[in-house]
Amino acid sequence: MGGERPMQRPAPRVLIVALVFLGGLAPLGRAHAQAPCPSLAPPSGPVIEVQPTQVGELPGIVAGAASGTTILFHDGTYDLSGANLLIVTPGLTLRSASGNRDGVVLDGAYASGELISIQASNTVVADLTLKRAYYHPIHISGPNVPISGVLIHNVHIVDPGEQAVKVNPVGEGTVDDSTLQCSHIELTDAGRAHIRNNCYTGGLDAHAATGWLVWRNRIEGFWCDKGLSEHGIHLWRASADTVVEENIVVDCARGIGFGLGPGSDGHTGGIIRNNFVAATNADLFASDFGFDAGIALWGAEGAVVTHNTVASTQLPFSSIEWRFISTSVTLANNLTTGVIRDRGGTAVLTTNLENVPTSLFADVAAGDLHLVDPESSPVDAAMPLPEGQCDGDIDRQTRDGVPDVGADELGWGIFVDGFESGEWLWWTSIAGP
Repeated sequence: MGGERPMQRPAPRVLIVALVFLGGLAPLGRAHAQAPCPSLAPPSGPVIEVQPTQVGELPGIVAGAASGTTILFHDGTYDLSGANLLIVTPGLTLRSASGNRDGVVLDGAYASGELISIQASNTVVADLTLKRAYYHPIHISGPNVPISGVLIHNVHIVDPGEQAVKVNPVGEGTVDDSTLQCSHIELTDAGRAHIRNNCYTGGLDAHAATGWLVWRNRIEGFWCDKGLSEHGIHLWRASADTVVEENIVVDCARGIGFGLGPGSDGHTGGIIRNNFVAATNADLFASDFGFDAGIALWGAEGAVVTHNTVASTQLPFSSIEWRFISTSVTLANNLTTGVIRDRGGTAVLTTNLENVPTSLFADVAAGDLHLVDPESSPVDAAMPLPEGQCDGDIDRQTRDGVPDVGADELGWGIFVDGFESGEWLWWTSIAGP
């Protein structure tokens, strides 16, 4: 469950044939075609249904549920205000009854340290909104023994007091082979006022985590006027073999990170591919650290970073950077409006384009970094990669034999809507630039 997700690729050839019958091909242009994330299957085991009026009973309901039980939350706001849902039984699922994540809101009002604490394998949290935890809306840790198979799917996390999703071991209890997917995590201006300890916040912060998949999330707003936020997506402290793909990271001081230093603070293996990282917020640029880095590889050993796009309306310190002597990375076919910076270690660089203009992209402020001009420099300029490394683009459109640099493969207009199962319908397909 944790590391798998269906491969749903669009079928452009079929659509092109249909367009021929309609009187001609659509012109080459933007293909805004990121397919919706699949919904979870209906519950197959015991089901417990809860209403907002039962909020005081929720900790006991969760504690008493048998393995394999699904707890369905009916729509409404659940004012936890100091309560915490602790999961210690493997195989529990917490999800909304309607499937609409906006319909069910678990609100900690900054009185609950954590909203959902996961200490058991094969836990699923899906289709919920979690807001205003004093520390972490979701905290995942192994209780002195490793756990795995945790799935966080289609959640909306708003204004965490520290990191939105915190993953760390307790003793030997690592959290491995798990997934964060199809979710929206954000820090708003209102929530930023509640951040403490020199901007100790961030999106996903994982320690000693192996085999995680971080897929098709939108993460935004993690920065402070004073201090430096952690990344929108950050795996470090002996994490390994992470796959970070098809995410949108917007207006975060640091976008995606593997490692935070050499040795025990580093990250081993893994791949970062097909992500958009964008920054346009004037207040972010004016803050203490501004837009520090789009992708940061600090003590990352053997990481592959390929076909990402990093764009900002003011220059960051680095669009992509690697640092520390233990770092050894491969960077291929990445597209950036700023510099790709060597800060120590070794890197193999292949066909990366830096310092390109923001005019290449559809809408940087929205995080929409699809290419718009078939004559622009990234088109047909990439080096083909080994099969299986990055065969499709951020929309799962198959790359052709002469691929484009960056996360987007410019192609025929494809009439498909959908983005991370949420409300982001501005990614509607439009044929033509």
